[in-house]
Amino acid sequence: MLETEIHRKSRSIAATAAALLDPELVKTIRRRDDETTPAYAKLQGELRKVRNLNRRKDTWIRNIFILMPARQDPRIVEYAVDAEENFEYSHHPGDIYRRDGQPVSIGLEGIEKLAERLHDYQAGYRSSFASIRDESGALIAMVGVTTAATPYSTISHLAPSTLIPLTITIALAIGFSSSLLRAVARPLNSLRQLIDAVGRGDFDAVTAATAPMTGEFARVADSVKAMAAGLRERDTVKRAFSGYISRQVLDAIIAKGELPVLKGERRRVTVLFADIRGFTAMAETMRPEEVVQLLDEFFDSMVEVILRYQGTIDKFLGDGMMVIFGAPLDDPDQEEHAVAAACEMQRELRALCTKWQAEGRAALKMGVGINSGPAIVGNIGTTEHMEYTAIGDTVNLAARLESATKELGVEIVISEHTYSAVRPLFRWKSAGEITLRGRSEPVRAYTVEV
Repeated sequence: MLETEIHRKSRSIAATAAALLDPELVKTIRRRDDETTPAYAKLQGELRKVRNLNRRKDTWIRNIFILMPARQDPRIVEYAVDAEENFEYSHHPGDIYRRDGQPVSIGLEGIEKLAERLHDYQAGYRSSFASIRDESGALIAMVGVTTAATPYSTISHLAPSTLIPLTITIALAIGFSSSLLRAVARPLNSLRQLIDAVGRGDFDAVTAATAPMTGEFARVADSVKAMAAGLRERDTVKRAFSGYISRQVLDAIIAKGELPVLKGERRRVTVLFADIRGFTAMAETMRPEEVVQLLDEFFDSMVEVILRYQGTIDKFLGDGMMVIFGAPLDDPDQEEHAVAAACEMQRELRALCTKWQAEGRAALKMGVGINSGPAIVGNIGTTEHMEYTAIGDTVNLAARLESATKELGVEIVISEHTYSAVRPLFRWKSAGEITLRGRSEPVRAYTVEV
């Protein structure tokens, strides 16, 4: 789980940076002379902002950079922009990207697969990448992020020198007097309670624990407390930023260096709900690692599509997600963007399923429901827990329409409110008036050809 969290955080940082960068500016950086241009300075500044915002106790960015294919050979990957200030360690436009002294010659398309081999939890780092695409959807560059996770590496270094002697001590204690057994069992039980508290997410109980421990027990307990403190800070940051995924909100955060005040307001939005069909039953037949890998690939692909169509990911719902179009900034084409995103999400899922089936893995199906209308949008909640979201009947109807995809046997169901705004732009089929759970009146709905 710890390694998975490091991987998620690293990949999230890379995706955030990629969303912020202007692809047209990236295209202008090809030679070392370009380091003196305003475009290079702007790109480097944005990379440094992302790096500095994410240098926290639980995740420390070692480096963040942009890679592009070499002009002479697109299989060779070279640096375009590097955020490193230290001249001794920085790279320049045109410098070849190397691993173990050898040029990386698998092209941009192979970088993500390579990233799975560019981690070392004993050394405490992981490298992750996110793609940068132009308006046509062409892959032009990648953002690379190398992160170090010090609390995790501390525990990893302690384990061989602590847990093995501890096990031997417990075995020998069986033959000793009952008083010695109690002396060993008492701190061990306290340590177990600390670890159980971490598993429950009760980080306050861990950091406040004062059970007497000495020697190796005390050192392991201190490391567990340090890890809990880092996890607690990570969760705090995660809650604060969980709703700010769209490029518009991220721009506001980075420009101010703090969370913007986004008060609840009534505005017209288009809401999209997406959910994997039958995933719970399928997950019961899979190992947890396989489930995580499948969801990671699924969400990576879906999020990239959503951000490309100016959507804001409101929240992930287990094996699904809620997306808002038209907030926090107005989008006059929000209905078109939502429907186009839904169609492309289905096409991306088909491509993923083809890949998974070739690898002997399960294929997935996804239902999508879309509705447009007024909603209350903004920071909603209490002082203890607040998130950026949308609430109202518009949201509820979108969720019900997603559920209706199962009964109708279709991939996408759209309300009449959305349909009327984009009728000439897509190929439609009327689903007639359908009865939805929790609604007293039938609702006219439509399906769209992907």
